[in-house]
Amino acid sequence: MSGLSASKSDPVVIIGGGVIGLSIAYELACRGQQVHVVERGTEFGKEASWAGAGILPPANPETALDPLEKLRGISHRLHPEWAERLQSETGIDTGFRRCGGIYLARKQGEAASLAGYMSLLRQEGIQAEAVDQDALLALEPTLDPDQFCAAYLLPDELTLRNPRHVKALLRACELKNVQLTADCEIHGFDTAGEQITGLQSSQGPITGSRFCLAAGAWSSQILQQVSDIPTGIVPIRGQMLLFDAPPRLITHILNEGSRYLVPRADGKILAGSCEEEVGFEKGTTTEMLEQLEDFAYSVVPALKEYEVTLSWSGLRPGSFDGVPYIGKVPQVDNLFMASGHFRSGIHLSTGTAIWMADLLEGKPMPSALQHFSLIR
Repeated sequence: MSGLSASKSDPVVIIGGGVIGLSIAYELACRGQQVHVVERGTEFGKEASWAGAGILPPANPETALDPLEKLRGISHRLHPEWAERLQSETGIDTGFRRCGGIYLARKQGEAASLAGYMSLLRQEGIQAEAVDQDALLALEPTLDPDQFCAAYLLPDELTLRNPRHVKALLRACELKNVQLTADCEIHGFDTAGEQITGLQSSQGPITGSRFCLAAGAWSSQILQQVSDIPTGIVPIRGQMLLFDAPPRLITHILNEGSRYLVPRADGKILAGSCEEEVGFEKGTTTEMLEQLEDFAYSVVPALKEYEVTLSWSGLRPGSFDGVPYIGKVPQVDNLFMASGHFRSGIHLSTGTAIWMADLLEGKPMPSALQHFSLIR
């Protein structure tokens, strides 16, 4: 192996300024590392990181049954600490709160599937309480309990407001002197042997000691410039809309299958989402937004009285097996990757940041990390 061509004083370069990239940069900066984050967009965190709902389902790292659940559990435990720390450092309230989640089923088959999932959660030491119709009505008076044949309360489901969380991360990185370069397209990699010595970009050459690819749905395109290893990362479009409702119309996250309603403290309610393989085509469609409205009205009929004020979409980075890629890129000594988190980018961002920072600092990693390998 050849030695590092870049100076030891050169920073760790993070390619991608979404929640994963910014979280890794923040963690490294907290450890005293020099970091440079480059982002292809004109603003940081305005892709999938901004578009999501900020749902943080409960997880337990001590009893997790597989490595992905372990990562989820580590991340879940870190979120309260990060929210407090980010607000203390930046003065930005990320909207983090423990609102709890209610999981609903309308049909017997859905109820059976949900019961199995709740049983699994209990095996992992996660509190999941079955609630009858009277209890459901007491928890959420605007629901029609007669339409649901099963409901469960998960008290430890958390939420945050994605745009505020990303804004706080960005500000925290600025305060820790992380170099931030937006509107920066990566055109190629400079290499020497099995080392990357720098990046060719639309804003000129960028040098670094280590490089981490965290560009979400665009990660595969960038990786192909330096490696022929396929990752299977594909963009999956999700559409969402926002109701301008009064505070406390609903107080819990309401989940039914893959769709949900998320209440904010100011009364706004998010409705989402969908999974569409449409390539890199963003934008919303009338058909899907109507489906989301119908879903929202069916769960909370009172929402018909309130205006939909905003709709948007985002491209989530999906992987072929639903597991993100976290680790070193084979055959390139100083290139690493953290991408493919699909619908769980915000949730897994804290744990991913810890693991990737350890890896970038050359610390020993657990064997579980093989589960996230690019060549699994």
